[in-house]
Amino acid sequence: MLACPRTVVSTPLNLHTTLAIATATACLACACAPAAVAGRGVPATPREGVSIAVHDGDSFVLRTDDGQRVQIRISGIDAPEKSQPYADVSRRHLAQALRERRLRIEPVKRDPYDRLVAKVLVDQGDTGLADAGLAQIEAGMAWHFRRYAGDQPAGDRARYAQAERDARQAGSGLWQDPAPVAPWDFRAQARANRPRN
Repeated sequence: MLACPRTVVSTPLNLHTTLAIATATACLACACAPAAVAGRGVPATPREGVSIAVHDGDSFVLRTDDGQRVQIRISGIDAPEKSQPYADVSRRHLAQALRERRLRIEPVKRDPYDRLVAKVLVDQGDTGLADAGLAQIEAGMAWHFRRYAGDQPAGDRARYAQAERDARQAGSGLWQDPAPVAPWDFRAQARANRPRN
């Protein structure tokens, strides 16, 4: 275990020295902190439970084994917004994949809406665990959310990117549309079109 040293300074310091000590102390604080996922109140260990409601193709409510209700945002994907084509198809696809299955949630961070962003693994019984986010992309029900690809391990990042290329090539799901609009572009357009006061 890493011991956290304490700095005691008894002589006056100039500004550069003070900033250097402050920076070093901040770095040590991060290194000495218990292992945890970055974010506000994000559990560092995986959680398990079942889905009790699916909002859209990339978010749902998890009921954990201890009875807590947790808003989950699937890491690494972005599904169509509710008023976009394929939004309901994507939501139903995710609901079907999660229905009556045990889920393992691997926390990544919290988003601005206080949802737990996590990798979601679905218990498939004898065949093991299936990655719900990857399945959504493979079926053409979501995009790989490249903006946040840095939150993913390198292997997941590569699999998600390849799955999107394959779904595009095959014309799966939303890729049947000749020019599907990515959800992040749709949201940006909606913000630009909002009346200003």
